[in-house]
Amino acid sequence: MNGKFGIRYIAERVLTPIRLIMLSFAAVILIGTAFLMIPASTTSPGSLSFVDALFTATSATCVTGLVVQNLNTDFTTFGQVVILFLVQIGGLGFMTISSSVYLLIRHKVSLRKRLSMTEELSHEGMDDLKRLTFDIMKMTAAVELSGALLLSLAFSRYYEPGTAVWYGIFHSVMAFCNAGFDITSAEGTSYSMFSSDPFILIVTMILIVLGGIGFMVVSDVVRTRRWRRLKLHTKIVIPMTAALILIGAVGIFAAEYDNPETMGGMSLGDKIVNAFFQSITSRTAGFSSFSQAGMTNFSQSLTIVLMFIGVCPGSTGGGIKATTLFVLLVTVYASLRHKKEVIIDMHSIGKETISKAATIFTLAIVVAAVSVMALNIACGDEFSTDQLLFEQVSAYATVGLSLDVTPNLNTAAKLIITLNMYMGRIGSFGFFMAFVSGSRLPSKIKYPEAGIVL
Repeated sequence: MNGKFGIRYIAERVLTPIRLIMLSFAAVILIGTAFLMIPASTTSPGSLSFVDALFTATSATCVTGLVVQNLNTDFTTFGQVVILFLVQIGGLGFMTISSSVYLLIRHKVSLRKRLSMTEELSHEGMDDLKRLTFDIMKMTAAVELSGALLLSLAFSRYYEPGTAVWYGIFHSVMAFCNAGFDITSAEGTSYSMFSSDPFILIVTMILIVLGGIGFMVVSDVVRTRRWRRLKLHTKIVIPMTAALILIGAVGIFAAEYDNPETMGGMSLGDKIVNAFFQSITSRTAGFSSFSQAGMTNFSQSLTIVLMFIGVCPGSTGGGIKATTLFVLLVTVYASLRHKKEVIIDMHSIGKETISKAATIFTLAIVVAAVSVMALNIACGDEFSTDQLLFEQVSAYATVGLSLDVTPNLNTAAKLIITLNMYMGRIGSFGFFMAFVSGSRLPSKIKYPEAGIVL
């Protein structure tokens, strides 16, 4: 069994790190689907259909937040706890959690598992991986517990103490893991009832940002504390995050200022807070403090762009990632100036990095185009292309915002969105790479460059 098609061959050649990650997430999704199909998970008689349970489990494990059922009215506390655990596993990453358990009980983490973790966390190399794992667990516990305490105090003004504590815990995990599930609204309007409560919105925004900038960035800032000594990755992530949040907030504030369906009736202070909340949640969190369907066309388009970009590598969120956008922008700038190298902070960006960024962007565009065409075939008579594009990008970027379309999708459309959520959580580059088997050794043959006219 150790020959070409033996166990060792399968372990080394077939179960590559990215395929191991894909299988791990698929296994968690299927287990979650089974739990959600248990009658005890739902309030109505019977159980969820397989497709609805699969959709919800995928949305939770892939930290998206799109729902076909109302979590407040259609799920029991047991069902909500199942979703909470799926989000926590999906947010931290199955490999991170399992490896952390191995470390805690003092077992050696295998090389294959360490390679899987570096792939999942977008971590370059395996140096200090053990320390990074412990940092992730400690940071998650500290942030989520702090968020739960603050949100529980805030929710106590609206609900009974027991309910307030449960809502605080649930939404702290959802915010930090950048999942848009909420259990406060019986009408499925997310955070709309708290649009005039800046404390809840600000605490949620902080949790979202901490989860979205990535574990490596937070660890680097906490340990270094000096800008000059920060890693280049951190120096890129922080300004890009701040710029995208500010651009989004200013655009939404201007577009929705007088819109009676969103922010028109709010005070100036509430408008500012809600504009920033919409900008931050659009990056991948999925909470909403006003109707997404009621936004102007400009705001919906801006939200699509923010969702498509997403957050940062090694985080709990999705999208093509802000660092990918950064690499593409500086490459375009260097190309326009006829520069042969792209230099950032006395570092040269390698051709492999530029190629990967271009591949990620191209794959995301291709997936969006194919998925929207498929959705048009499945339910184009019921929804416009703009509505379907919004839902597709929200699913692929694991955001969770919706124009009130998702609950009304047919079975085929639900499966298309489910696949998009799964691909988005794995990452387009890794997902498609898993299906392409290439040589591990660089070719020694050099071919002449082709003079292709562009």
